[in-house]
Parts: sequence; C-alpha cells; structure tokens
Amino acid sequence: MAREALMGVFTTLFGAAREGARDQNILELRIHGIKNTPPAEMLGVPPGEVRPDQADENGGFFVPTVDPVDPTDPAYPPTRIRREGYSWGLMARYGGGALVIIGQFFVQLAWLLILPFGLCNTAYWTRRIPRQTVAGEWRAGRGAASLRVFALCLTLLYVCALASVSLDLIGSQCLAGTASCPSMPGWLNDFFALPDFDRRGIRLAMLSLVPVLGVVLLLLVSHTARTRYEAGIFGTVDKMRHAEERGGAAASAPNGRTPLATEGFWGMTRVKLPSELLHLAGSLFLVAVLLGWDNVFAACSGGSSRIPAACWGADPAPLTRWWVSAAVIAAVLGLVVTIARVMADTDTVTRRPGELTSAARRNRVRRKLRRREAWAGWTLLAAVVVYVAVFVAVALPDRALNYARIPFLGLVVSPAIVTGVLLAIALSALGWRRLPEWPSSAARVKEWLPAVVCIVLVVVAGLSVALAVVLTPDGEPPQPPSIMAYAVSAAALLVLALIIAFGPSRARRRDVLRYEGWSGTGPGVVLLLSLGGAMLLSTLLVVGAQCWLSSPGAVPACPLTPGQAALVTPGAYRNFGSTVPALAVLLLLLIAIVAVARMSTTPRLTTPRTEGGRPLRAPLRRYRNGTVPRAGSTGKLTTRMLRARRFAGLFHRGEPVLGALAGLLAVGCAVSVSFPDTWRPTALLDFALPALGLVAVTAIVTIAENAITTKERPIGIMWDLMCFLPRAGHPYGPPCYAERVIPELRGRVVGWLETDLLKGKIVDGRDIRTETQRADDELAALGTAQRRKVVLSAHSLGGVLAVSCLFTLGADAKDGLRNVGLLTYGTQLRAFFGRFFPELFGGEVLGVRKSQGPSLWAADPWLKQVNRDQTAPPVVRPGDGPEPTLRELLTQPDGEIAWINLWRRTDYLGFPDDSYDDNDIDRGADEFGPTRYLVKVATHPGYPASAQYMTALRDLARKI
Repeated sequence: MAREALMGVFTTLFGAAREGARDQNILELRIHGIKNTPPAEMLGVPPGEVRPDQADENGGFFVPTVDPVDPTDPAYPPTRIRREGYSWGLMARYGGGALVIIGQFFVQLAWLLILPFGLCNTAYWTRRIPRQTVAGEWRAGRGAASLRVFALCLTLLYVCALASVSLDLIGSQCLAGTASCPSMPGWLNDFFALPDFDRRGIRLAMLSLVPVLGVVLLLLVSHTARTRYEAGIFGTVDKMRHAEERGGAAASAPNGRTPLATEGFWGMTRVKLPSELLHLAGSLFLVAVLLGWDNVFAACSGGSSRIPAACWGADPAPLTRWWVSAAVIAAVLGLVVTIARVMADTDTVTRRPGELTSAARRNRVRRKLRRREAWAGWTLLAAVVVYVAVFVAVALPDRALNYARIPFLGLVVSPAIVTGVLLAIALSALGWRRLPEWPSSAARVKEWLPAVVCIVLVVVAGLSVALAVVLTPDGEPPQPPSIMAYAVSAAALLVLALIIAFGPSRARRRDVLRYEGWSGTGPGVVLLLSLGGAMLLSTLLVVGAQCWLSSPGAVPACPLTPGQAALVTPGAYRNFGSTVPALAVLLLLLIAIVAVARMSTTPRLTTPRTEGGRPLRAPLRRYRNGTVPRAGSTGKLTTRMLRARRFAGLFHRGEPVLGALAGLLAVGCAVSVSFPDTWRPTALLDFALPALGLVAVTAIVTIAENAITTKERPIGIMWDLMCFLPRAGHPYGPPCYAERVIPELRGRVVGWLETDLLKGKIVDGRDIRTETQRADDELAALGTAQRRKVVLSAHSLGGVLAVSCLFTLGADAKDGLRNVGLLTYGTQLRAFFGRFFPELFGGEVLGVRKSQGPSLWAADPWLKQVNRDQTAPPVVRPGDGPEPTLRELLTQPDGEIAWINLWRRTDYLGFPDDSYDDNDIDRGADEFGPTRYLVKVATHPGYPASAQYMTALRDLARKI
C-alpha cells in the first residue's frame, strides 16, 4: 500500500511538472504481451530513445526521451497525450536470485521441474469458481480438494524419480557392484568404499537425503522468486477492502462480485505456508516409507523385485524388526494425515458469515489460518522425527544386509501407485464442469448421481489395474484372472467416458458447455497436461541418469540394451518412455493431416470493418449460406494476403490439438501404470529409451548453457502464459507476476487521475492526507469527471492484465470508471481466456457474446461462431449475473463504451473481443505493415503502427 502511495506522489511531483508545459492531460499507458517486447519497440522509438521511469531490472514504466519528430505520423500521439510503456516480461521469466550457494545450474533445473506445478495452478482456475458473496472470504468450489491432492502427488512423483536415481540406480546397483557404471564419479566410489560407509544400510540412508534435498530446492527456488511479487498485492487488497467497508461497489452486489473484483481473489486464494510445510512433510513421510519398506523385506526377498510369499514365514520374520515396521506404519499414517490436511485447507469460508461484522469475520479467518499453520508445523515435525528414526534404524549394521546385492524394493511399485492416483484425479476432473454440482436438498439427489458413479468407476478402474498387476507372475505373461481384471478396468473407463460425454443434458451441452474450453472438460485436460509433463520430466531424469552412468566415455552413448550388467529402472519409467515416440508420431501425424487438408485450398475468410487507414484486400463481411467460399483468381498481393489469413487460421486450432495431446498423454500414463514386463515391446524399448536418454543429456547441456549466459527461466514463453493468475494449486508453483503488475498499474492510473485533487495536500514532498482522505480522493478520481484521463493500451496477454487492473479499480466505483478507457489489440480475451476461465473472463464477466471453440477441420476454424455472431443479439447482463461486467465499468454516462479492440485475420493470436459481426467494440487493423514495408504482412505485432490504432486512440480520448 505504501508503495502505491509513493508511486502516486512521485508521479504528481515530478511527472506533472515535467510535462506541464505541453499540458498533457491524457495518459496512454501501453502494456506489452508475450515474448517480453522491449520498451523501445513497445513505444515505437529507436532503442536508445527510451529511459526507465519507476522501473527496475525486471520491468516497470518506461518513457521516450525525445518528443516526436513527426506529429502527423500515426505511430506518434497528439501532443496532449503522454505515452508510457509498462514492461513486465522479465517478471514472468526471472530465474535467478539469491540462491548462489546451490549454483545457477540447479536453479535452472529446478525451474524446469516446476513447469508442471504451473499447469496445476492453471487447472485450479479452469474449475467452476463459485460466486463470492461474502467479502474477505474465498469459497474454493468443486474439485479444489482433489486438485490439492493432485498437487501433493506431483511433488511425491518427483520424490520417486529422485529416489530412483539415488537409492536404486546409484545406491543399489552402481555402488553395490551389480551393474556397470563407468561414469560414476570417482569421489563417490571412494567415499562409499571407506570403512563403516561401505555397508548397504548406511549407503542407502545417506543417499535418501537426495530426494529430500531436491524437494527443499524446489521450495527455496519458488519461495525466493515469489517473495519479489506477492507482497505488492496486499496494498491493493487493502484498498479493495476499504471500498467494501465504506459501502462502495464491493458491498452492493447481492448476486456476488466478479472474482477479479474481490479482495478474496487476490488475498485469499494463494497457497500459503501450511501447504508448503505439508508438501515437505509428505515427502519426508514417503522417503521414510520407501527406506523402511526396503529394510524390512530386503533380507528375505532373495534378490527378487517382488516380495515372495515365503518372506512372511521366514525365520526370523521380517516383521520381527518391529522398530522399523512401526516407523513405516507411522510414516504411512502420517502420509494419510498429510493428504487429509491438504484437502481441508482449500478455502476460508466461516460459519454463519452473515451474523458477523466485517472485522469479526476477518479475525475469524486469520485465526483459522493460524490454526492451519500450527497443524502443518506439527505435521512437519512428526515427519522429521519419523524420517530420522528410519534413517538411524537403516544405517545401523545388519549382518543380513551389510553387503547384500539386491534390488531396492521400495521403488518397485511406488512410481506406478503415485502415477495411478494422479491419473485417477485427472480423469475425474474431466467431469468437474460437465456434471451437476452437489445438490442443496435430498429431492435433487438424482442430479449428482452421475458424479457419484464417476467416482466409483475411477476407483473400480484403479483397483482392477492394481489387482491385475498383483496377479501377474513376475516375468510371465498375464493369466486369465489378470486379463479379466484388465478388462474390468477398461470397461469402467469406457463407461466413465460415456457418462462425461452424455451425462449433461442436451440443453446444457448446447447452452453452456460449448462455450467452455474443451466442451467443459478443461480442468481434466490441463491436469492431464500437467501429469504428462511431470511424467515426461521424471522419465527424462531417471533415463538420463541411467544413460550417463552407463556411458563408458565422456560423450554419453546410452548403452541401455539389456545385458548382464545393465542398469534397470523402475517399470513405470520404462513403460512411459517406450510410449513417448509413438505418442509423438501420432500427434505429429494429426497435425500434418490437418495442415495438408487446410493448406490444399485457399479460403476467403471474413474480415472486420475498419475505421481509418487503407481498405483491406479481398474483404468479406459474411458467409453466404453459412459456408466458406474459395478464393478465385486474384492479384499477387491479394493472394499473399489470403494465404496469410489461411496460415494464421492453422494456429487458431490449438485448443483441439492440445486436447488430443492430453488424451495421448493419458494413454501413456495408463500404460506406465498397468503394463506388465512381458507386454513391453522390446524393440521399441531398445529405440525409445536411448533416444530419451540423449534428449535428457541434451536438455542438461542446454540448461547449463542457459545458466551461464542468462538468468531467465527455460522455455520462457510458457511462464508468460501460466503465471498471470494467483498461485492457488501447488505451493511450489511459479509466482504470479500479476501480483506486482496489478498494483503498479493501478497506482499509476490513480496517481495520474488524482493529480488535480492533490493541490495543497502535498507539503514538502510529503502526503499529509489521512487514509480516509486518500480513499475519498481515489473514489473521486475514478468515479467523477476529471481533467486528466487514462487509456490502457494492451497487446495480447497484456489485455488480461489490463482487464484485471480495471476490475480492481472497479471495486471503488459504484457507477463505473469515468476517466479510464481500454484499447486492446491482438488479444485472446473471448476466444481463449473467456473459454478456459469462464468465471474470470467469460462472456458474463466481460459483457460480451460468448464464443464457441475452434474446429479442427473446417476451412474457417471459427465458422460456427462467425455464423452465430451474425444473428446473436448484443449482450445484456442477466439480472442474476455477477457484478460488474467490464462493459458496465467502461460504459460512459452518454452510453458510449470506452473500449475498442483491434484485430485482423492475419494475426495468429488475435481475435475479436465481442463478435465477428459489426459491434461497438471490435474494429479491423491493416493487414500490411507500415507504408515503408508494403510487402510485409502484418501479423501479431505491429498494431500501434497502423492508422487504425491512432484513430481508435483519438476516439477513446473523445469518449472519456
């Protein structure tokens, strides 16, 4: 909060004085999109003619250093407009920090492993988010508890992968002498050859620290990064709370506020310290179980990876090692308690909130959060005690195990079990949006019967697979009982798919689900992508280590074909690794078929109306008879333009392609869980695993080079797309850069608008206003006519940030924003974000027409939506809808909407925000670049250089 106030004062004292001579009363604040557009390019000036203004090394505000030399150029604003740019790209990609002690390489590797955690956080927001009717609280809604368990299992999956390398490959095979490991570091061999360290028990106990330290590394990297941002949002939350307490807009929405306009969204949804501690406790419990299980049964296993029946009758019986057995049982119970606590810590709803004052309700929420921290702290302490007990018990000398050369038993089925739980949750998530919510009365019990049946089917499928694996003899083909169990599992999954597909009524599928991402299966699709990514990274980690250890020379050769002294990895990784090439080929084949089918003809796609600038080539306003016509004989430039539109349309089909990828990854994970050894295709394994090993080594080399040359995270564009929403799924997920961006944008907007209100209230550079006076001035600056105005000019993903900022400003204004306009271009607000996150950016939230998904096969991927937009009426917010919509916030007293969106058919990431038909918001932009680049087709960048941009900017300046 202090930061926002300081920014406002800074702007008032220095910004206004510097620009007062030109009487600039309109602030054009540009916000870039993905790919971290440089400030100079964003502002349309040479690189040397821009300087930071309230910015640091990761981003902030930038301004040109010189006045425009040609005021008639559309790239330059009128003299009364002050142009600034806000850069946020490095906030989403920053991968360095204060963790010098562990090395930049390990930090970069940790960021790569954190990628699936980011997808898990994204999946949280694809669920159906309940309306937030009580200020200061957060109702998580359906699927939140299961998603938190999914997040915990992702952490445990990495524990299994790290343990597979340290405890299995290195501890039980390389150092035990049962496998040839020519690349094993000499110092490691020498250390474990020392007296008292050459025993199996002490070796495994010490190597069990590797997965524990790996989880600690993930925690440190994510925690260090997010402390840079999360503190900044609290001032904004306080301002929104004050607006509610003084009876502002936040207190006058009986049907619930738009989530982005609630303090609970920004202040309560974040996964906090209790979840961080619980994930660390769960990891300790799991390592204790793995270590203790092996110690109890290793002596009687006879070198088999399975526990023979005779093991239970051995003399002495394994369970006579009661101290280790008791610790294992305690660890299992601790893991169950951890899962229960993770499920319980999903929201902050209090009982009978209507009977409490705002202050009493917040005090109750704070007490609940403190109790959660206490529970998590005690759980972590118990995990440490159990782990230390198992560590000591295993490290003690044992004549039966001191020099035994036997496989590590703890990891035979553990990766498969964890993967199976993850897959079950992801499959059940396919129905979170499609199937009805739990009823409020017993009379509506039939509505939630499909959901109950789905849960039962997932459990039956999982238990059937487990039974089939248990009944299959080691090294032998499945017998009839096992085959029957596999058949039961397949039948259960088939029925599950049918219920999810046809369980919703036809009217619901027509009126609701077709406007949601992947027809309402978004949570499951994103969780499957998260699981597939985590499983792929885990497999690369294990197979890459296997490749490195087995290579005889400095260059990894990956001799992974079975042999007498070959390293053996857990079956789950071998199974998944064998499917990766086949899955990749199938996905590429699908993409190739679609590309060939669509590139074989040149369609004439519809184009938007334009205002100003050159007319578009081959314009087409509507499809006659609802079909896409083919282009006839045209000139060279027109043909080039039509092909550019066709090429952009290929990228618009990303949603169904991602859905297909999620389905393929589900198949791969199912294979990793269920396939017995005899069903594994040996020829495919001989090809796939060495290939994956080389891929893993190449990735390591790339990460090492990236660590030397830059501090940016690997695969930077992924972080731009995943990290704009609060971290509400996985506690070790990447930080939300919006938690810094929104307060800074909000502070700049308010600071510019309230400049005229501060006369006499700033003395010697010090703001002498009280908190109440600041709140009143902010309300006046936003809700009443002022001399100064602001136009937020947002490109691509920047539009999401601008909309989020406007909703936080809307918490102050009962009657909308009177001095703020919005100019978006190349955005995906309706086509992607409104479909993937309906409660955050959907049609009812933005006040625009809803959009159906793209077609994979049609000549125009948006054909159905184009035809529908020709007949669909403008949106009028329903009486029971959330308040306010973005349209309502930006509607001026004269009825005009201070929101203009530019798009073009040649943009592979740009879409209309309201309709493909003529409307008050959407306009077209030039499809050729600026005049000096007549032969360059304009695609996603370059909108501000078009004549339509300056026309739209002037129109917004007039409207507000």
